[in-house]
Amino acid sequence: MVVEPLLLALDLGTTGIRAGVFSPSGQLKAEAQVPCGFDVPHPGWAEADADRWWDAIAPLIASLGADVRSIVAVGVVGQAPTVVLVDSEGGVVRPAILWLDTRADSEARALEWLGPRALALGGNRLHSYFLGPKLRWLRDHEPESLERAAYVLQSHSFVVFRLTGAVTVDRSTAALFAPLYDASTGDWALLDEVGIEARLFPPLVGSHEVAGMVTEQAARATGLPVGIPVVVGGGDFAAAALGAGVVDEGQACLMLGTAGNLLVPQNERRFDARLINTHHVGCDRYLSLGGTLCGAALSWFQNIVGVSFEVLEADGHAGELPLFLPYLQGERTPIWNANARGAFLGLSTEHGRGALYGAVLEGIALSFRECAEVVAQQGLRVSEVVATDGGGRSARLRQVLADALGVRLLYAPGSQGTLAGAALLAGLGTGLVDDATSGRSWRGPTVEHAPDLRRHELLQRRLEQRRRLYGAMAAREKPDL
Repeated sequence: MVVEPLLLALDLGTTGIRAGVFSPSGQLKAEAQVPCGFDVPHPGWAEADADRWWDAIAPLIASLGADVRSIVAVGVVGQAPTVVLVDSEGGVVRPAILWLDTRADSEARALEWLGPRALALGGNRLHSYFLGPKLRWLRDHEPESLERAAYVLQSHSFVVFRLTGAVTVDRSTAALFAPLYDASTGDWALLDEVGIEARLFPPLVGSHEVAGMVTEQAARATGLPVGIPVVVGGGDFAAAALGAGVVDEGQACLMLGTAGNLLVPQNERRFDARLINTHHVGCDRYLSLGGTLCGAALSWFQNIVGVSFEVLEADGHAGELPLFLPYLQGERTPIWNANARGAFLGLSTEHGRGALYGAVLEGIALSFRECAEVVAQQGLRVSEVVATDGGGRSARLRQVLADALGVRLLYAPGSQGTLAGAALLAGLGTGLVDDATSGRSWRGPTVEHAPDLRRHELLQRRLEQRRRLYGAMAAREKPDL
């Protein structure tokens, strides 16, 4: 009896870890997930114990119920950018500093003199989101942590190190080390200027290249077979686009998770500092990201009103909606203001729960529209958007997104998003998957939403109105760098 080979995918998210096994043709055989959150020891901080990520992997693999002897390759993707400091044996030096940690605001301002060079090299601004200021904070406040560390890794490369003993970082996450990365050369830069030692930085390797093989020690810890290949992996955002089959210029992927991302592949660098600029995974493309709060905003509203998602979806409102600013945790793209705050504007006694829910959906869509306008100004024409992840189950949100963006939107309810992207990387690295575009067949049937062009024009006017209102609110505060 011939046993079908399986590709193991691991996804280290901000609030949980997922695992899945796929056939090389893209059929999901089993999946499992566990919550794995983060700590907030001080306002604006976000930290996690990387050992908890590692400890969760063996039970996750076991819960899949798959014959581990059939697993022939492993792909790992994860949240980024994240500071994971480890010693030479892979031991954790301090809690990981996550992407949403804003403690390094003053460090980003102190490095402002490097701003023009950072933009020229990597296309990204100096901001506490990126890794350079976070590492500068450690240099200034915890120099002993950097002294004890052998490497600075990402969430996925930490797991790859534990599995194989190989120390690597891929370029989709290296670009988020700004200002320490040069996109034109694909190498590290400005280390002396920021004051960070070069010894901490691993070799840069392609995301679907094989990093190494599962060691005997890792096999004992996880139950995986000794000697199976593990690919380098990459950022969960890029893996989501790969898993949705979005690799060519002219396409875009809407990753509608806790924090939503509009992901736009580019054949050549057309970077704009209002967006996040990096590399794609599994193919020779660049990738620009526009992000806004998505699933977290929906969950926030649902928790406040105390009704089910189905009830909210059925609610309606015939008149004009209030305007909603979805800046519940500040905002990155395109305004880059951590001090921005959410608001409902234009409320009246006629507005009930249905109107407020509709305003939340519209507010999310208009933020994506703002990011799409930046892409258009770069000379990129997006003609098709593929939506994935949990936020996509709202048919109302999908339609308002299509209307706001003014393009055809395809929702792939069966797409496994980042998990599929991780499995595709494993398949590409081992020759079991031929091409990065295989994600198009992996995502399964899609539901199409055509834009209402009259509604598109109305939403454009609503966006201009919202910009004026946000400008009035922000006038009293100085935005981030």
